[in-house]
Amino acid sequence: MGVRGGRGRRGVRAVAGLGAVAGLLAGAIPAAAAHPQSQPVSGVTAGPTADAAPLALPGRAGGGTRERVQKALDAMVKAGAPGALARVDDGTGSWTVTSGVADLRTRGAVPHDARFRIASLTKGVVATVVMQLAEEGRLELDRPVADRLPGIVRDADRITTRQLLNHTSGLADYLDHPEFEDPLVYGKRTYRPGQLVALADGLGPRHAPGTEFTYSNAGYIVLGMLVEKVTGHGLGEEMRRRVLAPAGMARTYLPLTDPHLYGPHATGYYLPTGADPAAPGALRPVTELNPSFAWAAYGLVSDARDVGRFYRALFGGRLVRPASLAQMRTGVDTRQAPVFPHYGLGLESAGLTCGERWGGTGSIPGYQTFAFADADGTRRMTLSVNVQRNDPKAADMIYPGLDALNEYFCGTPYPRGPR
Repeated sequence: MGVRGGRGRRGVRAVAGLGAVAGLLAGAIPAAAAHPQSQPVSGVTAGPTADAAPLALPGRAGGGTRERVQKALDAMVKAGAPGALARVDDGTGSWTVTSGVADLRTRGAVPHDARFRIASLTKGVVATVVMQLAEEGRLELDRPVADRLPGIVRDADRITTRQLLNHTSGLADYLDHPEFEDPLVYGKRTYRPGQLVALADGLGPRHAPGTEFTYSNAGYIVLGMLVEKVTGHGLGEEMRRRVLAPAGMARTYLPLTDPHLYGPHATGYYLPTGADPAAPGALRPVTELNPSFAWAAYGLVSDARDVGRFYRALFGGRLVRPASLAQMRTGVDTRQAPVFPHYGLGLESAGLTCGERWGGTGSIPGYQTFAFADADGTRRMTLSVNVQRNDPKAADMIYPGLDALNEYFCGTPYPRGPR
């Protein structure tokens, strides 16, 4: 779910997508635990894995899977999540299960239609907009970003749009800057996109463009700026017109500075660095945040229904052409196998026991989310918890989430070895 996990004192803030979850599980899952999977590659190749046949009849109430998913959510709550929600869509209908509470004070139930900050799942929507612009001939994926945004970052004449999309640009992540130490501080400030990019650029490049995968939220801030430069419109407007409206995502929006969540929602919490998650009051409420620090990288607000609608529309061929979708699901090696082995163009894969599934993960102060689908988007699961934790014990909370995904798509729990 984001950057390269927590590092020392910066653990609480260095979280925003893929690496956060995989980093928490590092060393807890043996290398052969999930199978089969695509072989890791060096560099930037590795195609999408075809969906294997499920081992049961997942997604059908009464078939056993609903009860197993409920059990997985209960385990997430027992391990430290205040509340958890999972929605399943299988082409014949949908069902939602919840566990725990929406608020630790009021003890109310998690609403089935709860909105939450979907964090890095935003990247898939931004990437879809970029792919549409490429299809229209308004930008080229393999041309330097300096063509449209000269001087935006050092090496802009060598960094391509594709490299920003698949995190191989070498651009540092602004979340590694001391500015983003405490969400209760930076979550009250307003940031311009150019400020975020400058903070990342000031940290220096992590590696030469195109040589390896290194997760960078700053790269998606640059992509948001590129969309606005090419179209002459705000990013939120382009997302609405090109993706949200066509996919029927009426409950999804990109806030700029408004800190509130509107409509049904669970209170979001985070665990400060060094806090004991078992201590009373350790989890701090952080629902209201000025989201300008997230913007194109991980700023969208949505709900589980709309997230599923996005993957149904994208994988069903309603948003981009087949060739573009194939590119989006052609991944680079993340070095996070077997859990999340590949990252494509705004999409990441989950290494389940019956093959990889594509979708995304997200983590932002207050919420963590998984959402994956089968090849044509018919069968989908979105899972959200109302807490962001980056402590070692959080692996016990993440494992059941993998169980829920694996139970639905493969009909068995996610295998785990000795810890």
